[in-house]
Amino acid sequence: MALPFLLPWHLAEKLFEYLVQPLIFKHYRVGLDDRKRRNLRLVIVGAGTLVLAYLAWTFYEVRQLFPSYAAFFAKGHIYFVTMANDLIRLTQALLWPVNVTLTFVQGSRVAFWHLLLALYLCFLPALFLFNLLLRIVTTTRSLGQAVTLRNQAVRDVDLVRFAEKAGPDEIFVGLDMNRNHAPFYLKRQWLKGHAQIIGAAGSGKTESIIQPIWFQEVRRNVATFVIDGKGSRRNLDRFYTIATSLAQGHEVIYFNPGDPDRSATYNPVLTGSAGEIRQKIIASLNWAEAAGGAKERTSFYLDLIIRAIKETGRFISLEEIYQYLTSKTHLHNELRKIRNRSAYEGLFEVMENYSRFQTETEFLATTLREICQSDYAWLLDTDEPEIDIAGIYLRRKDCYFTLPMHSGAPAMHFLGQLILQDMATSFARVTLNPMSDAGAGNEGLLIIDELAHFVNPGFIELLRVCRNAQVSVCYTNQSFAELSNPALHLSPAFVEELADHTNATFCFHLGSTESIRAILQRIGQGSGKSEAAPAPPPARGKPGAGSAPSAASAGGIAINEELLKHLEVGRCLAFIRQPRVLAILKTGYFKFEKPGRVRSRLLRLQARRGDFASKLMPKGQ
Repeated sequence: MALPFLLPWHLAEKLFEYLVQPLIFKHYRVGLDDRKRRNLRLVIVGAGTLVLAYLAWTFYEVRQLFPSYAAFFAKGHIYFVTMANDLIRLTQALLWPVNVTLTFVQGSRVAFWHLLLALYLCFLPALFLFNLLLRIVTTTRSLGQAVTLRNQAVRDVDLVRFAEKAGPDEIFVGLDMNRNHAPFYLKRQWLKGHAQIIGAAGSGKTESIIQPIWFQEVRRNVATFVIDGKGSRRNLDRFYTIATSLAQGHEVIYFNPGDPDRSATYNPVLTGSAGEIRQKIIASLNWAEAAGGAKERTSFYLDLIIRAIKETGRFISLEEIYQYLTSKTHLHNELRKIRNRSAYEGLFEVMENYSRFQTETEFLATTLREICQSDYAWLLDTDEPEIDIAGIYLRRKDCYFTLPMHSGAPAMHFLGQLILQDMATSFARVTLNPMSDAGAGNEGLLIIDELAHFVNPGFIELLRVCRNAQVSVCYTNQSFAELSNPALHLSPAFVEELADHTNATFCFHLGSTESIRAILQRIGQGSGKSEAAPAPPPARGKPGAGSAPSAASAGGIAINEELLKHLEVGRCLAFIRQPRVLAILKTGYFKFEKPGRVRSRLLRLQARRGDFASKLMPKGQ
């Protein structure tokens, strides 16, 4: 009974195996064995032979109708009419099951066996197509997962292998495609001028550059801070995977308000003078959305509140500040404990005009209300937090902040800004303190994943402070256009000013033409149509540590707009301003490709744009 249904299933299997599967394998660059190649050729030759045999037989049959070849060619259209009739008869035969089924549906009498045969023949194409589509989907998904696993495995193997070979002042970030895929080592001193990793979503910024830099700095016992807006442990779990492969146990302090059960506690306003704490809070709010004059009045009241809290002996927290802003009873009870006359008189006047006070501080109170009434409020209300920025920096620990910024909640934006303000204040305080250990070789790494979630007009000052504290800042963004968003309230010159404070740039695939042209202008290729000069022979030793190629080309491949538009996932352009270094890196993403194939594809792309191959590929390389 099952045999009639297995036949179309088997035909779909063979059609997929001989025709569709080779196309899928070609897309993923998977080689076919000789037997399958031979079978594919046999299928193509066999199909062509059948077509030729039909044409010859039809020619013979039609020729028999005429007494001579001259008469046949005089009415040669009969030959094509005959083939058209055959096609019509074939179509009618194929549509017979459909016609019988429609006749039955319309209520006409149909023989039982005719109806049964028609339904069976209608079911066969559906079964055939179902199996064919099933094989296509499953094969494509399987190969896609295999590519992902291979990418991850190769990336981890390269990272572990080459990181162990790196010098004490070097960081492995990828393979140099212009030096026979030799490892490219980034000087750690280059990162002291900060680094930008730019590329569209999914281009490989985090996994290809951020994670390798983070992991290798942790291995060197450098204090590291990571902050992102994803609100998940994915990056942290990947870090632990790499650390496990080296049998190295590293404890990373983890803060996530979206996962309070596993999060560490943190109080960003616990330490510092009254002025520092006030400035941290004021600088973290988006005052463009507040009423005019609210910033100055809130700053004045906040200074009174912080001095009052210090006077009463309580520890400062967002919860305690919120109580002053919303509870007159709490203010009255605390007022009796204050001995400082200036603070007492200021808060007494506040209590006398409490309604006006609440109106003028409503913007701050609204933000704090969302935080203090949340499930994670207890993480921030502590006088013994597990996260202390200055302590982590001095003791060379590692900390990972992740906030669910995708929710769009003002509280998350405020908290993200407050974390960065706390870092800036802590680094500045440690650096300026002559009794601290900051001058005894302390270094740090600050990673900001998706800068657009955390940037504000004071971000440039954070970069200056970090540089003084020997903290390298690596930040990612998807394009320059997102930093020009009016909602961020940044100055028109912010992008250029940011570039002046960034020494290293890693450019992945960009979806924006404007961003591509900005990158080309930054590396000195504003026209985007420069040709590559003949490249010098590959330098001995470690790429990135020796002489640098010119900005016009990276080891022979011209850098232009067309090249940046077609960067594959995981490929990036690395540009260092001081000293001038330019390279095209492969950072671990593969498509089952053979060594050197990507380079040849890039060269062919350049050749199609009119560049001569002799200029692109130096002799002897």
